[in-house]
Amino acid sequence: MNAQSSVDVVVWLVRDTCRLQDNPALDRAVEEAKPRSATVLALACLEPRRWKDEQFGCSRSGAQWRRFRAASLVALRESLERTKSGLWIAAGAPSDVISTFPPHIRVTTVVTDLPVAPDEQKENASLVALGLEVLAVQVDELFDAGQIKNALDQLPSSFTKFRKTIEKKQGVTPPEPIGAVTPSALLSQPWKDPDDLATALAVAVSTSTEVEARGGEVAAQKIWRDYLESGALSSYKKTRNAFFGRTQSSHLSAWLAHGCLSARMMWWDILDYEQQNGANESTYWLRFELLWREFFRWYSREAGSGLFRREGPSGQAVVYQENPAGFSQWCGGQTGVNIIDAAMRELAQTGWLSNRARQLAASYLIYDLNLDWRLGAAWFESQLVDFDVASNWGNWAYIAGVGPDPRGGRIFNVESQAERYDSDQHYRTRWLNSQ
Repeated sequence: MNAQSSVDVVVWLVRDTCRLQDNPALDRAVEEAKPRSATVLALACLEPRRWKDEQFGCSRSGAQWRRFRAASLVALRESLERTKSGLWIAAGAPSDVISTFPPHIRVTTVVTDLPVAPDEQKENASLVALGLEVLAVQVDELFDAGQIKNALDQLPSSFTKFRKTIEKKQGVTPPEPIGAVTPSALLSQPWKDPDDLATALAVAVSTSTEVEARGGEVAAQKIWRDYLESGALSSYKKTRNAFFGRTQSSHLSAWLAHGCLSARMMWWDILDYEQQNGANESTYWLRFELLWREFFRWYSREAGSGLFRREGPSGQAVVYQENPAGFSQWCGGQTGVNIIDAAMRELAQTGWLSNRARQLAASYLIYDLNLDWRLGAAWFESQLVDFDVASNWGNWAYIAGVGPDPRGGRIFNVESQAERYDSDQHYRTRWLNSQ
């Protein structure tokens, strides 16, 4: 194709869905392009809100998150190139990037994920302001909006009510097959990859066995299959609170957060596993955790900007003390409480924490240090390789008692928890002796 030939383009804007399989946004982009004889252009933006901005003095993303996202985007590009398509990667807000497209590329429509939080909503509004049609497609939930509306008059204030209602009234739609993904002829990217991409890929990978280094859909599928084949799912509920151990939990949160793995596919794979190996409380419990993830995604949409207020969506009146030194000690793993210090050092070095360690660290900051829960949520956002806005901020609000929990906050006795889940002190010794 002549470089100056005009081409009509439907942009598939890649946000948090770095995969081809079970990707309704990609499928919709292909559908929109066909009757227009348009080309589908896959675009991923290293947006300043995630790659550059700060909140509460904390970066909006950590080095491990950026490395994983960069690796996932490169893997997605390789998969698309095998279909004679490609992926453009740019630095900047999508509206700014699209505004710099060469004049012969005529963008009419942008297809992207349905926003979970206000940041994405604002960016979509910026695209609309350019005169573009924006189609926000539900991509990464177990249930579509119609199912939620049919089952619930309004989103319940607690997870338990949500789970019991949705489980009774709705089933999870099977994932869509990958099909013949040929979104476009390969268009040459008009710019070189941003420096931020190479910088992220150069980040040293943690040597921890708890964190897999490989981003991308192919790696996600292998990790998931290996986990199922290990049989560890049959004991998941008993082991999931362990502080360490590669098969103690699924360790799939990073691939879910970056959209390398479909939650619907996992759900149906678990059902297949139960058919072959037998169902028990543990096999159900991983689906139970997927329902928690589902709840927080809908809860985040419902709460909007309220999720990020000190009083949270519930509007609870809370008073916290100012203690910058205490917050700094907590972040650096220098509180003097061994289990908390071990957890915070693991987080800083690997971008990972077990579920139980996250709960203890949050409880200690909120109730022992009496600090604003949003400081902790922001710090976790700046460190976690598996950060996603709904799960992180929803869980912190939940523990602080300003989120979806009618019982109030969740207070943990950190010392008794340490003895229960780290009785041999292996975890504490490992990370307290690390540099």
